[in-house]
This record gives sequence, structure tokens and C-alpha cells, in this order.
Amino acid sequence: MPLAKPLLRSLVPAALIEAVSRYGGPAYRGRQVCQWAFIHGARTWSEMTNVPATLRTDLETNWDLTGLELLERQVSTDGTRKFLFRLRDDQTVESVIIPMREHATFCLSTQVGCAMACRFCATARGGLVRDLDPGEIVEQVIRLRLDLQSEPFAHHGGREYNVVFMGMGEPLENWDAVRTGIDIMTDPAGLAMSPRRIQISTSGPAAGLRRLLADPPGVGLTLSLGGAHDEERRHLMPVPGRTGVAEAVELAAEYARLVGRRATLAWVLIAGTTDSPEQATALASLLRNRPFKVNLIPMNPLDDSNLDRPDTERMAGFQQILQNAGVDSFVRDSGGRDIAAACGQLRRRRQDHSG
Repeated sequence: MPLAKPLLRSLVPAALIEAVSRYGGPAYRGRQVCQWAFIHGARTWSEMTNVPATLRTDLETNWDLTGLELLERQVSTDGTRKFLFRLRDDQTVESVIIPMREHATFCLSTQVGCAMACRFCATARGGLVRDLDPGEIVEQVIRLRLDLQSEPFAHHGGREYNVVFMGMGEPLENWDAVRTGIDIMTDPAGLAMSPRRIQISTSGPAAGLRRLLADPPGVGLTLSLGGAHDEERRHLMPVPGRTGVAEAVELAAEYARLVGRRATLAWVLIAGTTDSPEQATALASLLRNRPFKVNLIPMNPLDDSNLDRPDTERMAGFQQILQNAGVDSFVRDSGGRDIAAACGQLRRRRQDHSG
């Protein structure tokens, strides 16, 4: 189903104000519409009560305000909240609120499906359907923020949320939309977020990393590597694996030096596959004297895969080898295992049941 009208929230605030001016609205009217779109998270034009009805009608004729419809919301025993949204063309994407120790993290999708074919990822099972528009990316943040405001985590107080592009899709394969989304998130007239609260998680395709270097947004970077050697990386991550380990790590390190922030190396711990002491030693050697920390992520088992997480002792041993080599490392369990929290699982289950 074609998308007949563009999303208003795909416009950066300056462009949105300019769009409003084309319908005869003065600049302050544009600023009012920005507040409704980004700050208040309006879902209907009628909510914009201080905007003249004629201007609202003109905007409604030419723009869609809402691109997401909530289909399902699940809450894990550990507090993780998972959302399945239907898009205007009936495709679906997932977003997650992850309760951290001191703040909440919003995990966002950037594509419907993914073309990277990583073996440990549920999203990859369905392939790539399409890219998300900037407005579809930004609206995920708004929906999750409103959910958190209505039901806050008591131990977080009034702390701000973080955002990570770690949901469905490869962010650097939809870079133009992601870059615009970041501009909207960090614009004082948009979501007014600090770039330090935003993180891009990528499987590390070289062309995408070079685009990031050419237009650095100042946000954090997480690189998922899959293996400390090229053959291991290609086995687990066939498409990103076309970019060798050394090149992916060096490009990520170059970005970290450019923005003055350590990059994160995400290492999925898979029993009998990526959890050996030899791999830990090779990884430590690869990262020594480079601006990285390591997040060790135990495998979140998939419905149709025999990949599983190592036992606690095995994970601790892997981490200790990195620590002994002077590489900061942390075990980051993804959480929400009782609600199909591996990204893409909820979408696939719904598709299977409807099919």
C-alpha cells in the first residue's frame, strides 16, 4: 500500500516551520505545531487547540501526523517493555524500553526487517522489507517517552532516557533517515536530547561507517563484530562480514577518536561458538590501545535456532581475560526473555499466527 502523504515528523523543526508558513501561518504558528508534534506528541490534529482550524485543515490535507499504531505492548518480569507498532502500509516494527540501573534506554528500529542475515538475530530471518522514514523513527521515541511518563520506573526519579538504534534493521544502511532523525532528536525545537544520550549500534558495513565518518553526528557508536577473525565474522554475520574485522574495528576507532567518545564493541556470547578463551585473547589483542570498551551480551535464544547462551562460569572467564589485558568489559544481559525480547521475535510470532 503506497504511503499517500509524507509524515510531518519527518521534517526537522526549521523545515516544519517553513512548511507551516506555506499555508499562511506566521513563524510562531510553526513553533506551536513543533511543540505539538515533538514535545506533546499529539496523535490527532484536533489536539492542537491553539492552532487555527483552517491551518490544521491545510496541514491534515497535505501531511500525516501519525505513522505508528500500537498493536501490542508486553511487560517482562524484569521491567522490560516491548512494543509492536503497525505502520501505515501494514508493516510492523518493534521498539523496547529497557530499565537500566539509573535510567531507561529506548531501543529503536530503523528498518522493517534487515538484509544483514546475522545468524544470532531474529529480525534477519525475514529479510529486508523497507527503510523507515525519519518520522517513523522519531515517533518511536515519542511513543516510548509518553509510555514512560505515564508509568515511570520508580527508582529512576526524573532522569532522562537514552536512545539506542539497536532494534530492527541496520542503521547505517538507512543513514539519511537516521541522520535526519538524530537532527530532530537533538534540535532544541525537536526532542532536545543531548547527543551523548544517543547511540548507534551497527554490524559495521564499511560503506556505512565511512558515511558516518563523513557526517559525524557526535553520538555514540557500538560495533557488533561477531568474531575476532574474518572467517568467524563471515560465518555469523555473512553480509557485514564482507567488511573484515581489522577494517571494521579501525573505522569504528577512527570515529571514536573523531568525536572524543570511546566506542563500544558488542560481543554476543554464544555457547560453543563465541565464548572460548582463545577468542577472548584474540579480541583483547585486537582492541588493545584502541578507544573501546566491550559489552558482552549473552545470546538471547531464538525460536528456530540451536544457538544458546554460555553458562555463567564460561562468561565470567571470557570477561576476566579481557579485564586482565586492560580492556574494560561488562556483561549486558538483554533482558525480557519471557516476552520474546530478541528483536524481531514478536513481529515474527504475530506474522506466523496471522498467516
